[in-house]
Formats: sequence, C-alpha cells, structure tokens
Amino acid sequence: MKKRSILPKGEIPQELQQIARLSKLMDSSIAIPIINKRIGLEPIIGLIPVAGDVVGFAISTWIMTVLIRNNGSGKVMAKMSLNILVDLILSFVPILGNILDFFVKTNQKNLNLALEHYQYGKNQGSAWSVIVPFVAALSIAFLVMISFSAYLFYLLFQFLLN
Repeated sequence: MKKRSILPKGEIPQELQQIARLSKLMDSSIAIPIINKRIGLEPIIGLIPVAGDVVGFAISTWIMTVLIRNNGSGKVMAKMSLNILVDLILSFVPILGNILDFFVKTNQKNLNLALEHYQYGKNQGSAWSVIVPFVAALSIAFLVMISFSAYLFYLLFQFLLN
C-alpha cells in the first residue's frame, strides 16, 4: 500500500497544478465577448446526455483523491462532496443542468477549496461542522415534504367524500 504524503503548510501537491489546467479547460476556457463571460467545455459536453456529467464528476473526484492522498481535512472534503452532490443532482434535470453548468463552476469551486486548504490552511478540522447542518436541512426538507403530502392526501380524501 502506498504511504500517504504529508505536505508542509503552504505547499501545493503537484497533482493539483495539473488539475488546475484541466479545471480551467472544463469551466472557463472559452471567452464569450458579448456577455463578458467565460465558459468551459463542460456545458458543451453536457449537451451530450451523460458524457458531460461523467467528465465533470471524474474531475471533481480526482481533486478529492488528491486531497485524500495528501491528508486533506474532513471539512474540506465534506464541502467538496456537497458541491459535487448538488452538481450531480442538478445535472439530472434536462436543460437546467446545462444552464447551471454555464453559471456554477463546480470544478473551479472545488479546486479553490483545495488550494485554500493547502496554501492558507483554511477548512481544517472535522467534517461534522458541514455534515450536521446538511443533515438537519435534509431532515427539515423531508418533514416538510411528508407534511405537505399528508395534507394533499387529506384534501383528496375530503374531495372524494363530498
């Protein structure tokens, strides 16, 4: 088994420099002068069903792999996982997922989180400070959904009785 490296504070893993180039290609390599915005290949590849999502997911997980190999903190990995999860879920919505790829640059976001982690020591510590609020928000959303569904069934039942 390969031993994981421990980097001194401020040192960036070589692999992240490679990922930075790929992330730029996928998220912001093409300038659109009329609207003064940059896009990458991801929203274009995303027009091909599944392919764009797979490529974006692969790059995002590659960044996480680099963090794991170089002792990235649980907190930064939890934040990156949430970014990947939200991007993945939204990519399942036709057209909306492609539009969001134009505006939300998940690979660049995750790369920035990783660089901040290594350069400035940000996002150190446990993942619990990210996971607990996320699980709480999911739980509240689930309870609201259940309550709303129960209310709709109640209205349907009342309608059928009258």
